[in-house]
Amino acid sequence: MVNISDLISSVKEIGPEFLKRNSEACNKRTLPKSSISDLIESKVLRACMPRRFGGFELPFGAHTDVAYEISKYCGSTGWVAGVLGSHNWWIGKYEPEAQFEIWEKNENSLIGAAFASKKGSQAYLHKNGYKISGEWMWCSGVEFCEWVSLMVPIFENSENPVLSMILLKKDEFEIRDVWDSPGLRATGSNNVIVKGHVVPKHRVTKLSDLNQENSPGSKLNSSSVYRLPMLDVFGYAVAMPTLGCAVATLNHYIKSAKNKLALDNVKIIELQSQQLRVAESSTELDIALNLYKSDLEIMWSKAEKNESFDSKQLFKFKRNCSYVAKLARKSVDRLIEGMGAGGITCSNPAYTSYSDTIAGASHRALSWDINGSQWGKDLFGLTDGLTEVERRNKANLKN
Repeated sequence: MVNISDLISSVKEIGPEFLKRNSEACNKRTLPKSSISDLIESKVLRACMPRRFGGFELPFGAHTDVAYEISKYCGSTGWVAGVLGSHNWWIGKYEPEAQFEIWEKNENSLIGAAFASKKGSQAYLHKNGYKISGEWMWCSGVEFCEWVSLMVPIFENSENPVLSMILLKKDEFEIRDVWDSPGLRATGSNNVIVKGHVVPKHRVTKLSDLNQENSPGSKLNSSSVYRLPMLDVFGYAVAMPTLGCAVATLNHYIKSAKNKLALDNVKIIELQSQQLRVAESSTELDIALNLYKSDLEIMWSKAEKNESFDSKQLFKFKRNCSYVAKLARKSVDRLIEGMGAGGITCSNPAYTSYSDTIAGASHRALSWDINGSQWGKDLFGLTDGLTEVERRNKANLKN
């Protein structure tokens, strides 16, 4: 039986190839097909995918461990692995008929996803399905996906829409090439456009259902990994590749410093200021990793016992997740500052992984302003009592 150690070993075998392709990938703003093939053939994206469809159904975090390790070689590949691997997990909470449609004939199907959309993006009840139109943003790796899952406000029988996730096939949407970021440059996090397409009802799952222990998919997949609340824990799918990019920055920094001399001909590594930079940054990265691991222990224990999480614990998960990204960002800022003007070049792998870290930490799920403030409100007794789904619905009504 495959375990997480087996998947990490596979990453270490193919990782050096990801590193070799990194520069070309960034120049072309997309991952090479060979890298996607490596991810598929190694089966590392199947970490938390349902076993009945060829996945390994490992405990939550196996997919994020994979993304963390890949990002030490190539940030863009690690990011795409993190989000696509995450989708392979939470699709296991969808309606069973939708899961069969995706994977029954092709276990290698990749599913992209987008939660943010432009104003006016929506769906309406239409005969025996839902008619969807709009534009969704930042769908990482979508170029290589056979499916996408989009968060959509659905107008049915009431004035207030219900946020849901709708699945569409590759020929049912278009891709708008917009991603041109200096960091995570090859993720192809482009926009998805849908022009009045009608999808059958079984491809629609309410967002609130995905946050339940007993989701529609529990009729098919009973493993504890599918009992976790999707919206409250999925942030680690982007936090861990971000942390992996920060570790890569440290590794590249140390490697380059060993052969450098200061202007006075003193070895860089003999300067106390440089020693302190790597010491503090490495400490921050260790703290971030331990924070992540402690959260996983709590998730595993609760899920195995089929216990619910109280709101305080869910706030803490999001706080910790965003703090992992905050620590990652602090660590790389210090390192790049220590490299001077010569370090901020596109040919410097440390600067590439630094840019990847900054881009990753910019994801909304990792916003310290949002998640830190929410935790602070809770400490002061100022919480609104809303769940994550209710909070998103409220924000959607304002738009």
